[in-house]
Amino acid sequence: MKILNIRVWGPFYIVGILLVLYIMWTVEEIRPQGLALFITTFIVLLLVGFNFYVIYGEVKAHEDKEDKNRELSGLDPIPKKKGFLKRN
Repeated sequence: MKILNIRVWGPFYIVGILLVLYIMWTVEEIRPQGLALFITTFIVLLLVGFNFYVIYGEVKAHEDKEDKNRELSGLDPIPKKKGFLKRN
């Protein structure tokens, strides 16, 4: 199993985001009040989106590097997947 596969870490990533937002909105001691709550939520979602973009780029770069190494060693490249969630 490839650890860098999106199917492996994607669900954990989504659950983590939802958990952080749930805690931020429900725990009185750490919840900002008024407009700050929405600004903080926006910043959290913005940072999470940027983090997803960076991680997705790293996964794709790793796959490209793996294909290049297979090509240099004389092996056939690994077939590309047909879609984001489809199996071959």
